[in-house]
This record gives sequence, structure tokens and C-alpha cells, in this order.
Amino acid sequence: MEDLHDTWPHRWLTPKAEPRNSSIHRYGIFAKEEIKKGEPINAFGGITVPKGEIKEYRKIISHAGIQVSDDFFIVPSSHEEIKEQGIFNHSCEPNVGFNSSITMVAMRDIKAGKELATDYAFMESYFESFECSCGSSNCRKTITGNDWKIKEIQEKYKEFFSPYLRDKI
Repeated sequence: MEDLHDTWPHRWLTPKAEPRNSSIHRYGIFAKEEIKKGEPINAFGGITVPKGEIKEYRKIISHAGIQVSDDFFIVPSSHEEIKEQGIFNHSCEPNVGFNSSITMVAMRDIKAGKELATDYAFMESYFESFECSCGSSNCRKTITGNDWKIKEIQEKYKEFFSPYLRDKI
């Protein structure tokens, strides 16, 4: 049988969005046209990296990807994939969240030109803390792998957490 690895992309991004340079952090994903609440934005794919190797992956490639269990992450397979598909930056005022283990949707209507960003509290529990640069009025300033445990975030956004983290709540 033919190897189909390179036949289709490892991730899907709506044609209504595109990667661009971001003021939040290097690359981002932006709406090219209006996106309605509930519309699918992205389907994650790539390679599976065990938790014990994720720090090494992040040194080589990027912080991009999602945690799908206590033990595994799905991450982009290359720098080229990141440039082609973009990265969802963190925002303390997110407009993109999960509706399945690998699919993200618009949390509200999004206007053309807006950056599509998610709260990393929705995605994973295992990353090094970093200083937030989202600029939102409710910015938490420091983002940690334990932010998914913050009750206010859970109450406001629980339906948009990844199933992996939703099951932990």
C-alpha cells in the first residue's frame, strides 16, 4: 500500500483564516473573513509525542500542540507545518475553544482581521509558566500549567476545554 503520510496535511485550518505575524507572539492565526460562533476553525493532527519527550520536542520545534492524555501530546511535525498552518496564541480573552479532542471552534462571532486565540488553560496541564502578552483587560499576567484548575475559568469556559482537561474538572 502507498504511504499517504504526505498526501494530506496533518492539520486542517478553515479557509477563512490564515497564519500571519502576531503582536502576541511571533506567528498567529487571523480571520480573513467573518467567522460565526460555532464554526469549525481547526482540526489538530501531526505526530504523537510522549510526555517524557515533550520538552525535547519543544526545544527542537515549538510549543505548539495539544495534550490529549496524561501521557501524550499531538504536535506539528515540522517548522514548515507551523508556518503553513500557524499557531493559536494564548489570550486571557479567548475567541477559539475545543468542541472535541482535536477540533476547535469559534466561541463567538469573530470579525475579519482579528487574531484567533485560545486560553492555554483549555489545552494542557504540562508546560512551563510564561509571562502573558495578550493585552486583554482581564489578563492573568503569568500563565501556568495549573490555570485549568482556576474555578472562574472553569465556570466561564468549561464547555471549551479539551475533553482531556474537562474530564479532570
